[in-house]
Amino acid sequence: MKKVLWQELRRTEFEEAVKADAIIIIPVASTEQHGNHLPINTDANCCSTIAQRAAQAIDEFPVLVLPMVWTGFSPHHMEHPGTITLKYHTFVELLTQIATCVHTHGFKKILFLNGHGGNTPIISAMRIKLSAEEGISAVGYDYWNISPATEEMEAVSETDRGFIGHAGELETSLQLYLQPHLVDMDSAAWTSGVCGNPSVGSRQKGERIVNAAVGALVKMLRDYHSGKLEEGLTIWRPDVSDEQKNQFRYPRYSGD
Repeated sequence: MKKVLWQELRRTEFEEAVKADAIIIIPVASTEQHGNHLPINTDANCCSTIAQRAAQAIDEFPVLVLPMVWTGFSPHHMEHPGTITLKYHTFVELLTQIATCVHTHGFKKILFLNGHGGNTPIISAMRIKLSAEEGISAVGYDYWNISPATEEMEAVSETDRGFIGHAGELETSLQLYLQPHLVDMDSAAWTSGVCGNPSVGSRQKGERIVNAAVGALVKMLRDYHSGKLEEGLTIWRPDVSDEQKNQFRYPRYSGD
């Protein structure tokens, strides 16, 4: 199996990856409570798994996955035990410095793949800061907001309307597929700190969601490497039609 993990490469292999215009995935998640039935590494496990499987699926150019940024912005979960959160400015500075180091080594295509909803607006704002202050361009997406993974989540959802929620139907399904030995379905019920209905989660749903998310990420990575993704992000030019603008949904990646 080829190497896709940043921490497993030697110095000379980084030089080769730069020459091949590798894409670097920085997976970002959280360590926080997920109800009484799921482990606190739920977000990190989902995000890192999807990133690594997508990187392994691409052969035409290298994709490297950094070690998971395992803690994010989760002060709203601190009332429940197990949660580890960073302060806002600490989190922003951490992500900025990681991306700056990656860029300094010669990598120009950087993707923040997010696995925690509380991080979403911060990563979006941080990317603007990164560009303005460091001159570094990066893209950022939630793994559940890359089409057609979004549509697959809507298709399998019985009660939560395709919403990723928090420790609800979809995250419970993901963990039943990825880490079933850490799931306690006898305790899978709505309680404080849960958003959604975990009782209807299933391994089959989780497998479908992961496969769809990996496939969607693979397509997006190929578009990023080819330049098609950046073309889609320039639609606000005066020469772009209103119809094209209406098709634009950011940060949801449609692959169109």
